[in-house]
Amino acid sequence: MSHSLFQRITISVISAIILSWFLSFYFGYGSMEEEISETSGYSTKTLFLMFIGYSLVIYGILGVIISWFIDTKIQKQLNQAVLYCVSGAIIGGIVYFLTSAVTYMNRLLIFLLIGTFAALLYFILLKIFNLVVFKMMKSAS
Repeated sequence: MSHSLFQRITISVISAIILSWFLSFYFGYGSMEEEISETSGYSTKTLFLMFIGYSLVIYGILGVIISWFIDTKIQKQLNQAVLYCVSGAIIGGIVYFLTSAVTYMNRLLIFLLIGTFAALLYFILLKIFNLVVFKMMKSAS
């Protein structure tokens, strides 16, 4: 159990970094003049730090728990992938409703998609690391 927990926590940190990096560049992209004059809002670096704070908490708590539950209860990879997507969309929707004062359907859709992407990122990294990295570590010890 502790080995599996270590793997999931490791993957949650890596996933949070990748997701935060992607989102900070997507939402923070602006011309050099905008960044210098600070009229664009937040810099990419500031956005990364904000996103990493949110995503580490969500991945570290909900991601690890939900991942463990799905992987222990469901054996088929396709069913696992679907449940990861659904749980990511649900978490994305919850985050949207908790952080937004006004509900706009197009912004809700963006949060649902980001949640789905985040869950799939975690799922794919977990499977890749289980096949490659963790298997190599296991055989080395």
